[in-house]
Amino acid sequence: MYMYRIREHIKRLRDSMKCVDMPVTFTDQEIVEACIDLVRKNNFKQHVHLVIAPYFAMGKNFDPLIYTEDTGMHITALPMPRSARYDTGMTASFSTWRRISDDSMPPRIKTGANYHNSRLAQHEAMRNGFDTAFFLNHRGTVAEGPGSCIMMVKNNRLITPPGSAGVLEGITVDSIIRLAKDKLSVECERREIDRTELYLADEVFTCGTLAEIVPVISVDRKSIGDGRPGLMTRKLQVAYEDEVMSNSTSEYSTPVY
Repeated sequence: MYMYRIREHIKRLRDSMKCVDMPVTFTDQEIVEACIDLVRKNNFKQHVHLVIAPYFAMGKNFDPLIYTEDTGMHITALPMPRSARYDTGMTASFSTWRRISDDSMPPRIKTGANYHNSRLAQHEAMRNGFDTAFFLNHRGTVAEGPGSCIMMVKNNRLITPPGSAGVLEGITVDSIIRLAKDKLSVECERREIDRTELYLADEVFTCGTLAEIVPVISVDRKSIGDGRPGLMTRKLQVAYEDEVMSNSTSEYSTPVY
């Protein structure tokens, strides 16, 4: 069993903690070893979701409004099955809630507080009969989903919003861009995307560490392509799974067993 891109996740964690003035009191290797130890002690063998969550220590630093000198770290490991929509695809709708912006609650900071925005949008989508929600940012262009990034295919080219569009800078997006180029000879363009561009896309999918790659078959009840998961999406699912499950042959894999 291997952990995929664990060091990149720790780097993003450090960046997030830097932005909110929380010092990291552990080395990267200590965090990696703690994750390995947790998985081993629970005898997990595959499909494990790790959550690394720093927290304020008790005492004078318990007030979140003052500078934090001491932080602890809580790590959770849970078995996590693949999304039920991985094969069939899912439906999406644009939320009436806008994505939080960098001038108030920066989405590039991976923090629990930001997920309240995601929760509002996801619950709205589900009440209205959709599987997931899509956000527009404060400029009215496409941002991301409640817990995943958005990518579209048009004329055999991948397109996804840039980090400045109000999105978490996704590690999975980075992997997909690289795999698309190396395995499929497909280039990716990072730029602002209008809402109606998604309606007219050849394919749309969401991606994230937990979600992996999930096809989107309709947006606002408008079919994407022929209303079925697209060919490039399927090819990327295979390429991504091959790399994640490639064990020691991948430079991005850290062995657990």
